[in-house]
Amino acid sequence: MKIDSINIIGREKVSQPIYRYVKPTDYYKDALGEVSPTEAAMINEVYTLEMKAGEYSSFYNTTSDVAGFVVEFSGKLVGFDISEINRAWDMLYRLSLPLGRSGVLMHTLSAINIMMYDIYSKYLGVPAYKIMGGATRKHIRAYASHLHPIDFKDLQDEAREYVSQGYKTMKMRFISGPSDINGIEKNIELVKAIREAVGYDIELAGDAWMSWNYNFALKMVKKLERYDIAWIEEPLMPDDFEAMKMLSWKTGIPISEGEHHYHIYDFKRLLDAGIRILQPDAVWTGGITPMKKITALAETYGAIVVPHTGNVYNLHVIGSEPESVTPVAEFLTKYREWMEQHMGGTPFPKNGYFTLSDKPGFGLEYKL
Repeated sequence: MKIDSINIIGREKVSQPIYRYVKPTDYYKDALGEVSPTEAAMINEVYTLEMKAGEYSSFYNTTSDVAGFVVEFSGKLVGFDISEINRAWDMLYRLSLPLGRSGVLMHTLSAINIMMYDIYSKYLGVPAYKIMGGATRKHIRAYASHLHPIDFKDLQDEAREYVSQGYKTMKMRFISGPSDINGIEKNIELVKAIREAVGYDIELAGDAWMSWNYNFALKMVKKLERYDIAWIEEPLMPDDFEAMKMLSWKTGIPISEGEHHYHIYDFKRLLDAGIRILQPDAVWTGGITPMKKITALAETYGAIVVPHTGNVYNLHVIGSEPESVTPVAEFLTKYREWMEQHMGGTPFPKNGYFTLSDKPGFGLEYKL
């Protein structure tokens, strides 16, 4: 069965509430103001792609820039057998070397790779995780991810709500970085408020979203160690591997990285820097093909993979790997919807667990 075409079949403007949290752009609030999640990721419109192969189709939502590159590359894929997933990925990666190796170009490879996985598993009549090696478990533990800085009472109420919904792990967002002279104290006050609400039987992680530098991060981890933090996510700029190495050696709090890293080479550098919680995303890092390689690489270092977001593609990867390597999935409780317009079948956790679907492919349906 051959690939016939890849086309843009829809576009829609999106907007997202502005949630407060620390950002690497905080030095420029006078020019940018408070940046929303969609603005930070340059997501102003969502484009829907359709890949066709005979009677089978796959639908995928992405940004306008990625959609343009996918269509640009699509002519080179016409006539490929839908099973030639790795061949197509390697060819396009090599073709795109002068253009990127990260960012939008890898997002483009992700889109194509995921759609090929989707159609091929539909053709075989099996869920996508079965052509990744089969499921290691039917249910995947989820952690609740939000807790943006707001009024302390509201923050505590939100944390208690996640406990009542069955979550044993949750992730908060820090509010301050080096641009704020009182930033360390402000961050600690948020952690204290959540710990007072849920106690210490609940795992609590914190996200700094690439916004700290080494000196600020070192002071923060020393203050945070008494609060039993499960991990600190992206405390440093994504290319500062040397600072990651120094920081990971100076704290007992695990440092996680990977949301803004690409393919296996970045993840080898992260592991060599002492990072033992990797957070790639199938829609960003290049697709399912590199995700499987990253999880294998992580296992050789004794690391775990906790993908960024609990999108259905990441869930199939998690569910196809040993629980010792991919133990938990993120669930963005408040703002995961902007990339899921008109998509039916998107998974949601119940009682703190996702359940893998038995539907062919990734189990998504495009609905106008």
